[in-house]
Amino acid sequence: MNNIKLFASDLDGTFFKDDRSFDEDMFKQILSQLKQEGKYFVVSSGRSFNGIDGTFKKFNQKNEIAYIGQNGGLVYVNGKVIFESSIDEIYIDKIYQAIPKISALPQRTAFEGRNITFIPDFIDSKLINTMIKRYSGNNLSIIHSSKDITEPIQKISLFWEKQDQKLLAQELISKTGLQGLRTTSSGYGALDIINDGISKSVGLKRLGEYLNIHGEEMAAFGDGENDLEMLYYVGYPFVMPNAPEFIKSKFNNTQIAIADNVHSGVLKTIAQIIKK
Repeated sequence: MNNIKLFASDLDGTFFKDDRSFDEDMFKQILSQLKQEGKYFVVSSGRSFNGIDGTFKKFNQKNEIAYIGQNGGLVYVNGKVIFESSIDEIYIDKIYQAIPKISALPQRTAFEGRNITFIPDFIDSKLINTMIKRYSGNNLSIIHSSKDITEPIQKISLFWEKQDQKLLAQELISKTGLQGLRTTSSGYGALDIINDGISKSVGLKRLGEYLNIHGEEMAAFGDGENDLEMLYYVGYPFVMPNAPEFIKSKFNNTQIAIADNVHSGVLKTIAQIIKK
């Protein structure tokens, strides 16, 4: 494992504890050692750039952390965005118009851009307040029309409680008649619509091309369905012990992180690797 030059980690259920905190002191130590060895730490998440940066900015004053946001739809490294895959504005408008017409209105709907998360006002006002809490750290804008969206959108995030989310998302795409989009599950209640061909693995590939690092020289940590392509892409995949069984069953025992997300499994596994 001495050839690993880059460590990428999902956030929710992987890097974050259940309360969305993490061991900041240990993280600082790991970052310092990675920097000394010329290695990279990458946050790879379904969250927006602003949502990631809100948490990691204080650790990234010297641009030592790279971000893959929007499930691969945005890549940020060395203080700049090097890749962005935005959904066509016509598609955005059609999806916005179609959401209230499908058989079940989502409890959460968010149109996520690089810096702003747009929440439609057709969502119940009580649920809007819940979303405001959920998206703390993001710049939020409540909108009445798709015309109120003021920046490119990389991801549409939807959530239905106790219903078949994939079936409803496919109904939504079918109603719009749109091609070139795909859905992916976050594993934590949300279902994302992104451009077809976009994934965390695509984001890692773009980042690797920029940094001249190959997939076999990368390690990645994840726990959900939207992490699988990233885990398959890298030379050293690590699944969290708290991941669902159908995820863990795809990997062998040496590819399980040494602790779960609550006990800083990502940081402890990286520490074990780089001390060898």
